[in-house]
Amino acid sequence: MDSSDRISLDDLSDVRKTVSAMRSRSILTAGVGGVIFSAFVAAAWLWLRPGEVSAAISLAAVTYLLFGLPLLMHWVRHWRRIYQRLADVELRVQAGEAVYGSQVQFP
Repeated sequence: MDSSDRISLDDLSDVRKTVSAMRSRSILTAGVGGVIFSAFVAAAWLWLRPGEVSAAISLAAVTYLLFGLPLLMHWVRHWRRIYQRLADVELRVQAGEAVYGSQVQFP
């Protein structure tokens, strides 16, 4: 293995900063995307049946629970697995083990 491929604690710190920014963007996008989709469904309902506002609000809530929330939870779990894998790699590096970047895989 090439010594330039060896992971250090500084490398892991830089990776955590980058992953943190990516995590924030993707979770925010998933959360906002679910709300926008629910609002679109409610607007479509109101366009078809203009007087049924309470039904449109209920439909938006159900749509978010069925589509938006599962999408958000998927990305939260995805990033939790990545953070767990980073923590595992960090423990190995702190223990003095030679960990190479080409051997580290993420889900």
